Amino acid sequence: MKINQVGILGSGVMGVQIAGVFANANIPTLLFGHQDHVKQDLDSIGHFKPEALTHPQQQSWITPVSFESNLKQLLACDLVIEVIVESLDLKQTLLKKITPYLSSQVILASNTSSLSINQIGENLGKFQSRFCGIHFFNPPRYMSLIELIPSAQTDKRILDTLEEFFTSELGKNILHAKDTSGFIANRIGVFSIAACLYHAQRLSLSFDTVDALTGKRLKRPKSATFRTADLVGLDVLKHVFEQFYHAHPNDPWRHYFKTPTWLGAMVENHLLGEKTKAGFYKKEQGVIKAYQIEGQTYLEADYDIDASVEAIFKKDTSQQIALLKNNPHPQAQFLYSIIKDTCLYSAYHLQNIACSVRDVDWALRWGFGWALGIFEFWHSNNVKQSLALFLEDDEHVINPDWLNNVAHFYIDKGAYSPIEKSYITYSNHSVYRRQLHRPILMDECIKPQGQTIFENDSARFFHENDGISIFSLKTKLHTLNLEAINSLKQAIEIAEQNFKAIILWQNSAPFCAGANLYEIVAGAKLGMIENQNLFTKAKKKAWQLFKPNLPDIENLKPINEVIEQLQQTLTALKYSKVPSIAAIEGLVLGGGCEMMMHCDKRVAYVESYIGLVEAGVGLLPAGGGCKEMARRAAQHKDIFPKLAQYFEQIGLAKVSTSAKQAVDMGYLDEGDLIINQRLELLYFAKQQAQLMIKQHYRPKNSNQSFKIGGATAKANLLAQLVNMRTGKFISEYDELIAQKIADTLCGGELESETKVDSQYLLNLEKTHFIELLKEDKTQDRIEHMLIKHKPLRN
Repeated sequence: MKINQVGILGSGVMGVQIAGVFANANIPTLLFGHQDHVKQDLDSIGHFKPEALTHPQQQSWITPVSFESNLKQLLACDLVIEVIVESLDLKQTLLKKITPYLSSQVILASNTSSLSINQIGENLGKFQSRFCGIHFFNPPRYMSLIELIPSAQTDKRILDTLEEFFTSELGKNILHAKDTSGFIANRIGVFSIAACLYHAQRLSLSFDTVDALTGKRLKRPKSATFRTADLVGLDVLKHVFEQFYHAHPNDPWRHYFKTPTWLGAMVENHLLGEKTKAGFYKKEQGVIKAYQIEGQTYLEADYDIDASVEAIFKKDTSQQIALLKNNPHPQAQFLYSIIKDTCLYSAYHLQNIACSVRDVDWALRWGFGWALGIFEFWHSNNVKQSLALFLEDDEHVINPDWLNNVAHFYIDKGAYSPIEKSYITYSNHSVYRRQLHRPILMDECIKPQGQTIFENDSARFFHENDGISIFSLKTKLHTLNLEAINSLKQAIEIAEQNFKAIILWQNSAPFCAGANLYEIVAGAKLGMIENQNLFTKAKKKAWQLFKPNLPDIENLKPINEVIEQLQQTLTALKYSKVPSIAAIEGLVLGGGCEMMMHCDKRVAYVESYIGLVEAGVGLLPAGGGCKEMARRAAQHKDIFPKLAQYFEQIGLAKVSTSAKQAVDMGYLDEGDLIINQRLELLYFAKQQAQLMIKQHYRPKNSNQSFKIGGATAKANLLAQLVNMRTGKFISEYDELIAQKIADTLCGGELESETKVDSQYLLNLEKTHFIELLKEDKTQDRIEHMLIKHKPLRN
């Protein structure tokens, strides 16, 4: 069954955003709401932050219709999802009202985070077998998890249809949950918040201290616990706590969900978090302040962590449970308590909410942004040894019988399932055949990623016995350092001799966050911008001696040489004798954007954020980025409007909010493939390569010249800067950078319409890059970005 049209019942905040998910995939969607406001509800989609649509034009795929007049249009819908308030009575009433208008082959669903699917669908008659629960996570564009919840009557075939559709066409990750309140992700994720609240009060820890402990250091999101609660809304958190408290009367941890009096008071006083600009935190005059329960006031947040606890965080994860237990500091005891409770809670309820430990861990990763699931954490700390530590606290600790017979949660055969009393593998649904390197957890069997051709600290070059070579970066954020650049050049040479195509692909996001800024600023500080001599070599050794904790720069070359090497390598990529395909996702910035643009074709995950951002650190693109944008502008009859657009993009370091927007920005071509499932990137890149091979690929003509804007276009671009400088939209140094960008994009002082070759603009790029790098203000910008992770305006 193919899903060609979708109906969304409910035009509230979540309904509109879920409609946007389908619209982003070019699926015609009917958004049902009340006739007096459904159109206004839909128009609000352009104001969501983060953005609900991948491109403003995607809204055209959604048609607003009313419950009062348009229910007959449901007949044409293959999938209908109810998305109204969390009320059993209201959901049942609405579904009963719309069933007479449905096709007999429709898939009917309710989007709910906690209500019983069996109860919602109990009066659906002949549609009971075609009904299930679908739980989207907020914001639905960005959260990859969807939980599918069958009722007792649900036909398994519709679950298979939905799994294929949501996985491949919407790019979601699917978990099959059981019909219990909270399902999988919320049941465990909300408990982890409740445990933090409970033990923070018990040990008298402040909200800001708890967030310092439960964020990135614990391999959880940066927003940690209480900042996340602010984003969700304290009224929502209170509601969920109350739901869980009443829904699970026999839960041994039920008292954790009892709403504290002070939390109720915060809600009554409209301290609801982000939406009221005050909750557990608020910002006053740029200062973040944390709520104090005692005085019901706010004090400046203090995220300090005890040194002994910080030392434990620096230890391997496999040692942390024991080390935290043995550390008497309240912060350590807090961490040990929330980890222990979440481990035992998850184990106790596992059989009733999910099939295996894998389901819980992926639910926490995909639904709550954890970098390590709770069973993964427990597994890495040794299952039996950790359980023994928990039992030392209290021999009557609540743990299920199945736990006593398990030494590992993950082995090469799969993940443990207490229901099956064995280890189970992943779903064998046909949709996953296109995920050539499907992610796994912990000690599950790892499918070898092809045959290695060569590998070093920065890159791996391999193939999978199909004549197509694959180049992957291994550096942090997949940045380009000198070794990576040299490796790519070597890979191109080998591919031209021994393979039919080369694909640039990373096994995880991002594709490439740009050049290695540390090497650039180190070269500048050491006087190695244009050459290297005995004095600079001595300075380099001293740098390493006095800064042993910083990355090794023993093989650092003069920046001038590195730029030349990058330009030569990307030119070789552009004119390679075999087709080149970039498979991109996530950040594609600076040098990464240049690398992508020099490939013949691109396959882009829709959530790709692309831009030439060098101006943000006081530089300009010097790996062919300016040259490529000038070449793209030259393809238009009127060159100046495009030059002006590209000048603004580069000068303001603009980044696309999606791959679709990157087409408008000129970074992707109309013919590039944009897909919704990131795990299918390599599959489609290989399909693209095979197509190009079958079409008898021949490289582009490297001697081709193109027209430039010249001095006239440059003068017009620079005229725009005067107003920006006068209005203080840019600094004096921003203006200098922009002048050099304009000079490069337009080809210097040559006459308009003059034709130049690529090397002419590459030389301009290198010249201006070196000039800017010599400036103290550029070096200050680079250092600030490395330390503060945000741009400096100077």
